Amino acid sequence: MAYREVPRMEIGELIRRWQAGQSRRQIAESTGLSRDTVAKYLATAESEGIARDGPVPSEEQLSRLAAIGQVGPRRVVTPTDDLLKPWADQVYQWLTGDRLQLTRIHELLAARGCQVSYQSLRRFIIRRNWTRLGSTTVRMEDTPPGEVAEVDFGRLGLVPDPATGKRKLVWAMIVVLCHSRHCFLWPMHQQTLPEVIAGLEAAWAFFGGVPRYLVLDNFPAAVVGPDSLNPALTRSFLEYAQRRGFFADPARVRHPKDKPKVERGVPYARERFFKGASFDSLAHIRAEAPGWCREVAGTRVHGTTRRQPLQVFQDEERHTLLPWDGEPYEIAHWRTLKVHPDHHVQCQQALYSVPSDLCPPGQRVEVRADSKLVHVYYKGRLIKVHLRQPRGGRATDPKDYPARIGPYTTRAPDQLKREAARLGPAVAEFAQRLLADPLPWAKLRQGHKLLRLAERYSGPRLDAACRRALDVDLVDVRRLERILVQALEEETSPQLPLPAPAGRFARPGSVFAHSANRQFHPKEVITHVQDH
Repeated sequence: MAYREVPRMEIGELIRRWQAGQSRRQIAESTGLSRDTVAKYLATAESEGIARDGPVPSEEQLSRLAAIGQVGPRRVVTPTDDLLKPWADQVYQWLTGDRLQLTRIHELLAARGCQVSYQSLRRFIIRRNWTRLGSTTVRMEDTPPGEVAEVDFGRLGLVPDPATGKRKLVWAMIVVLCHSRHCFLWPMHQQTLPEVIAGLEAAWAFFGGVPRYLVLDNFPAAVVGPDSLNPALTRSFLEYAQRRGFFADPARVRHPKDKPKVERGVPYARERFFKGASFDSLAHIRAEAPGWCREVAGTRVHGTTRRQPLQVFQDEERHTLLPWDGEPYEIAHWRTLKVHPDHHVQCQQALYSVPSDLCPPGQRVEVRADSKLVHVYYKGRLIKVHLRQPRGGRATDPKDYPARIGPYTTRAPDQLKREAARLGPAVAEFAQRLLADPLPWAKLRQGHKLLRLAERYSGPRLDAACRRALDVDLVDVRRLERILVQALEEETSPQLPLPAPAGRFARPGSVFAHSANRQFHPKEVITHVQDH
């Protein structure tokens, strides 16, 4: 705007109207001067002894009034340069070495007695090329209350970990309501989906409601791939958004202008909340964060709105948020898995059977796993529900197998014992002793063969053969089969003249002891040869 010099005649007219009783507003409207200019001349006139109810000013007085508005060559001097020059080195260190924001530098200077305005400090730094000006941008229209919230992540610093005793990096998730600029801080160690959802749940509890749109950072736990045109949400985060009722809008990677209202939130929290404070754990930071959001960040005068975010939130935005029921949200994990040849899928390191008549092996299914149930979907249709199994566990429904192989694939040790009991008491006892091993799964093949012997030689013959094998403490399916092949199950066992010893052998152990100095009795030698 060009500077306009006020002529002497107009100054005289200004004084004449003032002495006539007109107000400053009336004088400004009639002369075309601004009220500030009118006030400046009237203040100077009073200092020169010109009274409102006094005589007309003299020529000398009017000349002195005209002199204060004359344009002439003068040296451009910035009034704050003299104040800031002694602090130039310190300001440069804060700006480049400590990487502090201008707002923080302005506070530090004021605390040290250097009272300058923020814009004067900014111009002082720009004239020395200590920072670069931002690129040209277009300010977007303000959003209605309760409409949009923005989310961003950034590093806070290192804090001790009570479990390990070492210092661990802490990240900050900042949620800012775009209308009021009220914010919420949630510290975390990792940007995983459970941590992010826990932070959002804490934010909705803090605000007392949910916004309609959530502009979130492009992180892998919520966004599938960095597609700038058609970003896709993960099924787990999409399910959470549907449950809480908001629409998620992922920002583009390395485009901070997509979420401008939260972009400076993390550096602000790092300087005003984390730096200079002492925290002994992540839980300590989480306990202190809500109070800081209300008492410090919420009560500051925001640089853009020039209002306190907490006050604006309470007056204009709180009642416009979507209702939050306060019920704990359980995170469900979604996976796209391939059905194995054994008609199972592996989810969260556990196995779950899939109906073979609805989904054959080799096809891909969608699996939803929560803390209690596992749902299996094929082509959008629910085909199976299992109870959640621990790691290494297995949930198998015998009906999921094809009819021709079901009886063989589901014969677990208990099932084998039950089927053997139907074939006879001797078969049941034989199977019980066969599967009494500490690792019964290693004997399943012999158990299957035992049941197949009944199909080949009939149940009564197998029961008799098992009785004969148990009489001599023989628990071996291969030798049991030899008894059936040779039809020895009906032969009676030979009666020994002497009662059998407690061991398996009828002769004492001394018979099998060989020594160079031992002398065999002739009858003992003959008996030994006959036995062999």
